[in-house]
Amino acid sequence: MKIRHFLRRPAPTAAAETGPGGRCLVIVNHHGVRIFRSAHCGTAAEPMPAHDPDDFSRHAPNSKAFAPGMEKPDPDTFFAPVAKALRSAEQIMIFGSGTGSSSEMERLVKWLRTHHPELAGRIVGAHVIDEHHTTDGQLLAKARDLYAAVPAAKKSPRPEDAYPTE
Repeated sequence: MKIRHFLRRPAPTAAAETGPGGRCLVIVNHHGVRIFRSAHCGTAAEPMPAHDPDDFSRHAPNSKAFAPGMEKPDPDTFFAPVAKALRSAEQIMIFGSGTGSSSEMERLVKWLRTHHPELAGRIVGAHVIDEHHTTDGQLLAKARDLYAAVPAAKKSPRPEDAYPTE
């Protein structure tokens, strides 16, 4: 089982960590994060799993609280690799599909505000989308449209004012 999970895990790439700055599209849900380094047609996403499957039981205080499929990943292990991958981005657009307490998008934004305010200041939009019924091409087209409405050098003085939500 560990070999299967290891083989499914994407290998870290130098481009993911040190690639040229620009506009990134982040699609986040409870299954994981996908990062598009560009909103151009045909851009491939870099998948990042939500958490290490071996860490499931570590988050349950006792066996009665553990229910397969209901566990929440530790935000530091879930979002820290995302922050590392986004450190070279000049502008960040985030798409998520949940609302309220089930919104991984909101959890990511709050975590970035706390742990990486410089990245939170680069978020130019956070939008709820219907990811399950939208192709990658449609997501990229929506991101291009939304980026077209954002000034190229948008800077926010405070991370909490850094992104509009729909």
